[in-house]
Amino acid sequence: MSETLEQAPRDPQRIEVEIVRQRQELTARVAELNRRGHELTDVGLQVRRHAVGFTAAVLALGAVAAGSIALGVWRARRRNALTARGGRLREALGRMIDRPERVATEPTVTQRIIASAGSAAAAFLIKAALEALPRQRGDRVRLVAGRRPD
Repeated sequence: MSETLEQAPRDPQRIEVEIVRQRQELTARVAELNRRGHELTDVGLQVRRHAVGFTAAVLALGAVAAGSIALGVWRARRRNALTARGGRLREALGRMIDRPERVATEPTVTQRIIASAGSAAAAFLIKAALEALPRQRGDRVRLVAGRRPD
């Protein structure tokens, strides 16, 4: 035989009081989470709360930017110095002496074809631009004279 423990029926008013209490507790927690979420996304509030950290981050970012600009200027000045230019010229002359066959080479067939195609395209574009120019200029002259363009 097995014994079953039966629970006594609970009082409905107590259940309702418990539900109301849990609902109020849950409402308070949701309201607190909502308030914290709004505070978290409020940039002005976060800057005021963490002013020292924010200031340090801005100063560090500015220092990095200024340092990179200063380094670029310093390297450009150093690269353009007469001694640096002379060193690069010396290296170039050394390469020219070591491999003279690479100094004045004739263009390959492919390079010639590409050069010809480029020249033809440039001539075509210049011709088209020059043909369009008088038409535009003539339109302006007619408008100035008070006549409508045809």
